[in-house]
Amino acid sequence: MAMVSAQVPSASQVDKAGSRIRKAIRGEDIDQELVDRSVDVLYAWRAAHARPLASASMGLRSMVNTAGCTAEISQRLKRVPTIFDKLIREPTLALSRMQDVGGVRAVLRSVAEIQAVEKRIRMRRPVRGYSDYITAPRQSGYRGVHIIVEYGGRNIEIQLRTYVMHEWAITVERIGARLGTNLKQDGRHAIQLLMRAISEAMAIEESGGIVDEAMQDEIGMLREGAAPYLARPWRG
Repeated sequence: MAMVSAQVPSASQVDKAGSRIRKAIRGEDIDQELVDRSVDVLYAWRAAHARPLASASMGLRSMVNTAGCTAEISQRLKRVPTIFDKLIREPTLALSRMQDVGGVRAVLRSVAEIQAVEKRIRMRRPVRGYSDYITAPRQSGYRGVHIIVEYGGRNIEIQLRTYVMHEWAITVERIGARLGTNLKQDGRHAIQLLMRAISEAMAIEESGGIVDEAMQDEIGMLREGAAPYLARPWRG
């Protein structure tokens, strides 16, 4: 296991570490001692998000209560293997600019409550980044609002979802874990096509609409295409 330094590395040190780790994952020729030191830097930088993350979690609880809403709130530090994956998936991303190393999530009862909490966040914290995946869902069908704010000098990502959106996202993660495949990213896997259509239907119902027969038929056909994957046993 990597040793975590008590000293918080500078942005320059973090970026150099990220570049070396990226090269190592790609299999490029790089001194192993440098790689080991770079991983230590990554762990130290990740650990530096822990206290700001705790503050963000408490702050979000306060903002949810002030907005008169009820929510399930959770927090997480991004796992190191997931950071590695993102470094490869986004080859131009500097490690120090990765904005979701610390993340806190509120699962709310409705889109109206998401809007109310978002308004409260904007009143309390400067917004450094914003993605509205409710108005414009991701290709995968993912819906939610992501807001980047600063706590303790660190960027923290706040995710806002309804229970319906959250259940969809958790289902995708569980199926992906069962198949040993990352289904969270945009793609054309049979499961992704099915879950995207289901997300569209959920959005219609969540807004008070009725899913028409054509969409129901499409979901049925996509479910048939995904059936071989859904029938596979859990990968242990």
